[in-house]
Amino acid sequence: MKKSLFFIAALLVAMTGCNKEPQQGVGPDAQDGKLYMQFSVNMLTTRSATDGDKEYPSDAAPDFEVGKDRENTISKVDIVLTNADGAYVVANDVTPSAAAKDTYVASFNTLELTAGATYDVYVYANCDAPTAKNIDQVSEETVANITKANNFWMTNAYEPVATTLPTDLSLYTQPHNPLNLGSHYVERAMARFDYMPKGPYTIGEGVQIALTEAALINQSKAFYMFRRVSADGTNAGWVQGGLESMINYVVDTDYEAKAGGYAESIAANFDYHMTAPAGWDWRSIAADDLTEADSWEGTGDGESGVAGNHDLNDYYIWQYAKENTIPGAKVQDHGISTGVVFKGEITGAAVEAAGGETIYVFENVLYGKWADVVTASEAAEAPATLVAAVNKVTAGTAHDAAGFTGYKAEDDGKYYAYYYYWNRHNDNGDNTDMGPMEFAVVRNNVYKLCVDKIAKFGHPNPDDVDPIDPDPVDPDDPDEEINYYFTVTVKVLPWVVRVNHIEF
Repeated sequence: MKKSLFFIAALLVAMTGCNKEPQQGVGPDAQDGKLYMQFSVNMLTTRSATDGDKEYPSDAAPDFEVGKDRENTISKVDIVLTNADGAYVVANDVTPSAAAKDTYVASFNTLELTAGATYDVYVYANCDAPTAKNIDQVSEETVANITKANNFWMTNAYEPVATTLPTDLSLYTQPHNPLNLGSHYVERAMARFDYMPKGPYTIGEGVQIALTEAALINQSKAFYMFRRVSADGTNAGWVQGGLESMINYVVDTDYEAKAGGYAESIAANFDYHMTAPAGWDWRSIAADDLTEADSWEGTGDGESGVAGNHDLNDYYIWQYAKENTIPGAKVQDHGISTGVVFKGEITGAAVEAAGGETIYVFENVLYGKWADVVTASEAAEAPATLVAAVNKVTAGTAHDAAGFTGYKAEDDGKYYAYYYYWNRHNDNGDNTDMGPMEFAVVRNNVYKLCVDKIAKFGHPNPDDVDPIDPDPVDPDDPDEEINYYFTVTVKVLPWVVRVNHIEF
């Protein structure tokens, strides 16, 4: 149930004591007062809490995602030694040595270290250590900067390993005689979303919906540099880098604000919040625009089934996201959970005949413009519910209050329905009862999404100031609802490195 991680084996090399004079039996390197540290990068395959071992079986095959080289490369490292006495010693901007691409050599000032003292080791890969000890460090850096090619941020995955320095530092003052600091693990600071393009989807007679774009909403602005877990999702009794399970929580920076459920003030903690659709970042999910296939074998059969020479059943990398977790199963609501809004173009004869007028759906049947709705209600075989609803509108009831969903032609002249998906992390298998961390985004995981079926017409344009929607999306609504518009398959996989393909 460990996260997928890089394995960092860190070794200290060459220390001199506080005495600047050369020591007997110690080479000339002792005169520079430096402590040399050597560490290497290796690979480890692990599993996530959701798609983990025998206790939590996965239907994914394999149940891990092989990362891209650009996601795996460690270009530089900051190594930090700290202890309870307040010591904070850093080796900055350590890069691979010329002798070996997987070996790094760092140096410390020996005057800053105490022989015989115990230090915790912190690793900052591709990111900068703070100027002073700060295990509560929070970052609001942009996702784009955190996920740059060959510079993907990584930090300690588990509790820092404590290492006690020897009492005689003079024994380790030369680069060829390293002091072993032990083994350490790091994990990526971000999560990743992949998507499998499918469709178009038939919904009713002669009507299809083709998903064209999607927006990732409720993306956290801030995250802890080091992952932490607790029993209830708050900072009470939290453990830095503790193991995530199916019954505990990964702690988020804004857990206190989220604990009471959604409120308008919470929106300030997010980018692209669901209540501000005008600023959403829409990205294409059309097959022709998804060009970077992921590394997962999936169930692809190698046949080109979609435009752009895409293999059937292939997933493609879509975008990255920061961690977003919620402290408590019962407060997993739309306003604070990371979600994906899918935009689907509606096509069919009734749409073509609308001539730019608003088209209407009632009880999941698309009738077309309002005149067509009235005509359908006057037919001998018209459903009684439709007749009653039209009569209500005629009597002055608003269309949505009468049960109609209206879709207005958008700027491109087309009609679109919108579908909201709230990202699942730990699926408890019971759609009537939310479990811990069921809806969340956790670092170092890949979320593979595929829309398998569209059962109902979606919502009108979320940016419409006067939408005709009898079932509007409410930020206070719980993430788990019985009223499903579509079926999404999600596979939660940990990242692993591409074995023997790390390059510097």
